[in-house]
Amino acid sequence: MGNRQLSARRRSALGVLAFLLAVSGCKSVRSVRVEPKPPLAIRTSQAEKMRQQGWALWAQQPRNLARVTDAARMLEQAARAIPDNYDAQCEAAAVLSFVSENGTTADVRRNTAKSGIVLARRAQQLKPNGAAGYYWYAINIGLLADSDRSYGLKAVGEMKSALERAIEIDERIDYAGPLRTLGILYLRTPAPPVSIGSSRKGLRLLQRAVLLFPDYPENYIYLAEALHAVGRNDEAHEALQKVLDARPWPDRQFESGQWKADAQKLLQKLK
Repeated sequence: MGNRQLSARRRSALGVLAFLLAVSGCKSVRSVRVEPKPPLAIRTSQAEKMRQQGWALWAQQPRNLARVTDAARMLEQAARAIPDNYDAQCEAAAVLSFVSENGTTADVRRNTAKSGIVLARRAQQLKPNGAAGYYWYAINIGLLADSDRSYGLKAVGEMKSALERAIEIDERIDYAGPLRTLGILYLRTPAPPVSIGSSRKGLRLLQRAVLLFPDYPENYIYLAEALHAVGRNDEAHEALQKVLDARPWPDRQFESGQWKADAQKLLQKLK
């Protein structure tokens, strides 16, 4: 992926954890498969061109579902055509997560998340020391659990392991995405022995995310939630104000509007 910044929104992948409080499905994420598809009969140069076209669509701002769906289709096809290309697998998994999050039907959300899981798993095999494969794997697991609740709490352990590995390799990916996601995982899951929940552990991880990227608005939304969880409402209010005062993030214009809406909702809880 070089210097490219992957930028799928994380709201649903994190928000899914809210329902895990009450759901304890028994299906294993490790069993996730997709219907086998033969590699496209195209040359590597053609696959690379398709990949570039898909990425260009993804990069257009502000994003919308129709355009990103086309981008995801191109990137997934390119990844299948060049299955030994690590970056291609990660890019497709990342963009598929946006489609899964914002898809209009349960089938679309479920199937695109499964495809993202399979591609991210392939990326891990290709590059065991690459953070992106573990990170997008965890994100797509959360999205799958959101669309198919029979996975329930079993998804938590798989997400935790993948996120911890991503943090070990590169905690800065996606503006501290692994720290942000693991922090909210701790924040929104039940405490032991049911699950891994810990508001204080979540707060520490989210504080680290803000320390690494002090200008990135999304991190402050979840920091505010963690501060609220431990009774530090004045500090939570300050964190949310940073989101409301922030300018639209250049490569996440659509997302920036959602962040402000989320901040406003949480502010209401603080009153």
